[in-house]
Formats: sequence, structure tokens, C-alpha cells
Amino acid sequence: MARRGRKKGGPRYKRVVLSLPKRLYYVLNGIAMGDERKLNRLIKGILEDKLMESTVGELELYLGRAEEEEEKEAIQEEEHPQA
Repeated sequence: MARRGRKKGGPRYKRVVLSLPKRLYYVLNGIAMGDERKLNRLIKGILEDKLMESTVGELELYLGRAEEEEEKEAIQEEEHPQA
């Protein structure tokens, strides 16, 4: 009789790292009163609300914009290489 594989244990959620502009970070941190847990909960709530309101098509547009910006940055770096 074949044995079934065991499910891996571990955290229920994946950890994601975000890069925020300093200005936005300071505003959100001020709202959270400097508490890192509250800040994480605030950011999580904002993202969940936005995702619940968005369609797949809208989210794909975000990806398209990000790719276009990366291409523009790559072209600018090729034109003006830094020493």
C-alpha cells in the first residue's frame, strides 16, 4: 500500500518585503504611532482592501506599468552609464 506524502509544516502566510518611499513610510508609521505590529497590520489591511476591489485585469495593468518603467530605466542606464 502506497503511503501519502506528508504536508509540510510551517507558517500559513508567505512573508513579503515591500519597498516604500520614505514619505509614505513616515505617514503610515505616524498613523501606526511607531508600533511595527500596527504598521504591518495597517499595510496588510490596505493591500487586502485594494485587492478585494480590483479585478484581475486591473492588477495585470499594474504589472504592465512596472515592466514599462523597468524598460525605461534600463534604457536610461544604457544611455547614461554611471562611473
